[in-house]
Amino acid sequence: MTFPGSHTFLFVFLLLTGVISTIPTVANALEAKDTTRHTVLVISPRLNSTGHFPFTGALINHHLNADINIFYDRHPVGFFLFKSQDLQEKSIVNYLQPGVFATVKLSPQLKVRGFFGYLLSQAEGFRDEDSDYYTAATVYWEIAPGFRLENTALFYDLTLGTKLAERLLLSYQVKKYKLDLYVWHRMVLDEGDHSTSAMLAFTFPQIKLSDKTTLLFTSSYQSYLTTNRPGFALKNGFLFSLAMPITVLE
Repeated sequence: MTFPGSHTFLFVFLLLTGVISTIPTVANALEAKDTTRHTVLVISPRLNSTGHFPFTGALINHHLNADINIFYDRHPVGFFLFKSQDLQEKSIVNYLQPGVFATVKLSPQLKVRGFFGYLLSQAEGFRDEDSDYYTAATVYWEIAPGFRLENTALFYDLTLGTKLAERLLLSYQVKKYKLDLYVWHRMVLDEGDHSTSAMLAFTFPQIKLSDKTTLLFTSSYQSYLTTNRPGFALKNGFLFSLAMPITVLE
């Protein structure tokens, strides 16, 4: 039986297999060149005006919420831990998302990263019954100075009923100002249920608090482009975010 997204699933599976299989080769090459591997550790707490799912393109509610992302990269492998928390009441905005990844740099402008992890839904407890595994692949392309493209294929709810969210990001930065255009396409593979949303985000110049800490304010507007959308999602709305990235290692 062929279902919508089957070709994409095959592509992501082969891509992840390729990424994982090249890790020993890439790691050996890096160690041969330099015994000191480059390490990055960034901790990014953030305050948001609206509950949202950043990788599936949905605004959830108008509650103040906070999230924190701990990102560790020791090329070619790394891990991250993302926690989102509704600050007003229990909701589906509450979740914990750990994951591991591997990166293959194809050229100075192009790299591919494969992800695997588990999402713990926490609307009611530490691990709600709709918690499940996910996997993803992202292509990063530096098209020109200040102009970047990302394309992510995210497969989630792998054992409950696989869903696919594809995210396209076009990012353009001029001096200290950044404009991001996101487009998401979400599919419930077993049902053929489709929805598409988009967001335009403007990030103001960062405020430097120290050599390792900055403040970033982002103003965004998101809307569904299709009449169909998930039952939990708002049709449209604004999202204002204040982030404070802390670069522990770089």
